[in-house]
Amino acid sequence: MHSRRGAHRATRRAAFPACAAAALLALAGCCGRSGGVGDPPRDAEHALERANQHLGRLTGTVQSRALVSFSFRDGNGTMRRFIGHDAAMIFRAPRCLIFDVRSLGGTIAQFGSNDARYWVWIEPDTPRLWWGRWESAGPDTGRRLPIAPGDLLDALMLRPLPAALPNSLGALLRVEGGDHRLLYVRHAAGYPVGLREIRLQPTAPHLPAEIVDRGVDGRVLMHADIGRYEAAGPGGALVPRRYVIRWPADEAELRIDFTSVRLTELEDFCDFPSGFRGAVEQIDAPHRSPASADQ
Repeated sequence: MHSRRGAHRATRRAAFPACAAAALLALAGCCGRSGGVGDPPRDAEHALERANQHLGRLTGTVQSRALVSFSFRDGNGTMRRFIGHDAAMIFRAPRCLIFDVRSLGGTIAQFGSNDARYWVWIEPDTPRLWWGRWESAGPDTGRRLPIAPGDLLDALMLRPLPAALPNSLGALLRVEGGDHRLLYVRHAAGYPVGLREIRLQPTAPHLPAEIVDRGVDGRVLMHADIGRYEAAGPGGALVPRRYVIRWPADEAELRIDFTSVRLTELEDFCDFPSGFRGAVEQIDAPHRSPASADQ
């Protein structure tokens, strides 16, 4: 696992060309006002409400099994690839997450978080745990993770779509023919710049099908393709079963095919792995490395 350069992760935004920016603002409320169940969203508020209603039906704890492949370039510049592994995910809102990737010998990687911390450990050769505190996560964090729990919560649709991102103008709905996209923008240097773009399904129920985050230079930081929605739980929430998530700047990729999703009442499962046996690095404390997992 290697450091994410601060310029790439400093903020999630991208400059739009001037003409595109003007069109973006003009198109923000252009779509029709019909509100039928199968109709496209009429505005950003409607699109957010529809997506978050489905997520709100996932009450209790979500337990899933999956087939996973992931790859990344480590600190030595070597590509690490893990192909076709079994995985198990347990999630409880708002951000209690344990995502274990397994081999015949046991768990080989874990992406996790709780209300206070997030962490990743992977055992390609030498066991190492990277962790940070949510309260410290943000544009000033000097070290980032190619496959970070925060990105997973967003890409896997495990937390509500926000009405606005930090420092943004709020979500806008851009409509071009049958293409509907939620755009999160802010003003910088007198013109709009992009933070995030969410493409919605072209047909009912018009849920997210793609999420793209960009850097200040327009480069893609995270690109998530989301598909194969299926009902889960007694509330009938539509949950994606297939994801392809890429972090191009870090040459990292995560592919997930969920084979089962069920709701339980399991609690107290997202404890921080303070007894981890291996090297430990706190990524949001650049002047204190290595850092103890017990701190």
